[in-house]
Amino acid sequence: MNKYNFSAGPARLHPSVIKKANESIINYQDSGMSILEISHRSKEYKEMMEKLKINLTKLFNIPDNYFILFLQGGATYQNSFLSYNYGVENNVGCLVTGEWSKKTHQDFRLVRETESINIDHSKIEELLSKDNSQYFKDLDYLHVTSNETINGIQIRDFKNIKHPSLIVDMSSDIGSYKFDWDNLRYIYGGAQKNMGIPGVTICIGDETHLPKIDNPSYLNLKKLSDNDSVLNTPSTFSVYILYLVSEWMIKSGGVDFFETQSKKHSSLLYEQLETYSEKILLPISKFARSRSNIIFNFIDNSLEEEFLSEAEKHNIVGIQGHRSVGGIRISLYNAVDSEMVNYLSDFISRFFDKK
Repeated sequence: MNKYNFSAGPARLHPSVIKKANESIINYQDSGMSILEISHRSKEYKEMMEKLKINLTKLFNIPDNYFILFLQGGATYQNSFLSYNYGVENNVGCLVTGEWSKKTHQDFRLVRETESINIDHSKIEELLSKDNSQYFKDLDYLHVTSNETINGIQIRDFKNIKHPSLIVDMSSDIGSYKFDWDNLRYIYGGAQKNMGIPGVTICIGDETHLPKIDNPSYLNLKKLSDNDSVLNTPSTFSVYILYLVSEWMIKSGGVDFFETQSKKHSSLLYEQLETYSEKILLPISKFARSRSNIIFNFIDNSLEEEFLSEAEKHNIVGIQGHRSVGGIRISLYNAVDSEMVNYLSDFISRFFDKK
């Protein structure tokens, strides 16, 4: 039975990635061993990781002076990790646009005082359209969450944030649009949405801004960078899936292809949902709407349960909103293809046309 998976994460993987991973679980590259038992110190693993770094450099156009790390703990770990590195001897602030950036600020504050710049989604367009440097002038680093998966809010225009040193959580939209590195000092993203499965976090940083803080080993960014992601045993299988996804992305046409797809899929569904304005509420202003996570609420709350029940009967899964806010959340990550989006769109039409 085919399922149409629009989950916010762990998210859908392309079938070709699953097929290759399945083969490698049995026998990795005719080595006589499973990928699950390949040592992180082995020649095979080192070669794979170097290819992965080359792939990511190609996909994201990463400058030569940036390091690439594959760490554990997800984005939530990064809240502690970053505050103990960039935040110990510097003034760091957080641009708070939704629930995840709010959580980041709360965690940062447990380490040291951290400024919070709160901006409602309706004010994001205004903020980015003018010189906003006065809001951040006393900060050495500014943390930004590019995509708020819970709230359905997205910022992609990093150059329009007039601060020279951004730290960006790209967990839920990395790989879905092109961006410049001009003012990015460190970006990170859990792989389990666009880039793979849980267990590995992609971390890319400017070597010229590498903090030299005497932290314990796994809180020490310089030590992790010096040891090229193998200070301790990494999540080898998760790193391998990330490698397979990077190969699939390049073969598909790179970030150019996925940005075009992201615009196409999100526009189709937003335009369709806007025609049902008497039945649903799209709570986020048009400029700030996420292409990765489409959020909407029923005006008549009783219809929500019926909608979710009918969707499940039609093998559509993963569209229930985050437990903290409810509603409907449709996640359009890179492996969600046009056939899936068209199927969902047809279901939405049939459902609302009956009401």
